[in-house]
This record gives sequence, structure tokens and C-alpha cells, in this order.
Amino acid sequence: MMKNPARILAAAAFACAGLPVAAQPSAEQLQKLRSILTESDANADGKVTRREYDAHRADIFARLDRNGNGVVSEEDAPRIRFAKRKYTEKLEQVLAMADKNGDGRLSRAEWDKPERDIFALVDQDGDGIIMLADLPTP
Repeated sequence: MMKNPARILAAAAFACAGLPVAAQPSAEQLQKLRSILTESDANADGKVTRREYDAHRADIFARLDRNGNGVVSEEDAPRIRFAKRKYTEKLEQVLAMADKNGDGRLSRAEWDKPERDIFALVDQDGDGIIMLADLPTP
């Protein structure tokens, strides 16, 4: 389980950005995808359902929104200078991809409606289940 706010934001940035549409994903992107989907597999059955994936994304948002005000912003950064700097760098990446209204804050509504839906991209047969064993290995 991710505890480090900068690592959580890195995962969030990847989740917001999605995979390249026309390009072959890099080994690093495939590894991040595998990691996010594995963490989403709540019952560890090797399958990720849409419900598990959405619950995992909701959990990530809740952990990023450290002050519980319903938005992720600089106010949620850790107090330790080094951690705050890493958090701020990653937050800027997430905001660049997901902050649709450009206010410098990521609302839950913006988070819940990413530009590209990673789950739908990976679940190519549309059955609502991603088999972890079927994911390409980097």
C-alpha cells in the first residue's frame, strides 16, 4: 500500500495521463500500469473489476486530499521541506493533466472524469474485468 505522498501523486499522474494512444507503451509505463492494477485488486484474485479500480482511485484521491476539504492542492503538501518539494513537483504534473478548469486545485469531480480512462483502455473486450495475468510484462 502506498504511503508516500509523492509516490501517490506519481501514480495519480500516470492514472490521469493514460497510455499513449498510438505509441507502444514504454517498459516503465507498463510497470506502473501493472502496479496500479495490482494495487487495485482488492481481493487479490488476479482480476481487477471496474468497481475495484474505481475504489482504488477514490482511495488515492482521499489520501492525496490530506486536509479532507474535497480538493487536492498545495495545502495538502507535507510539512517536511524535502517531502513538500517532491509533492509539489508531482502535484504540478497531476494538475497539468487533470485540472480541467485551471484553478490550481484538483476537485473530486475532475479526478473522477479523467481525459482518458485507463481501465477502459486496458479492458479492450469491455467485459468490466482486467486479468492481471494477461497484462504484457515490461
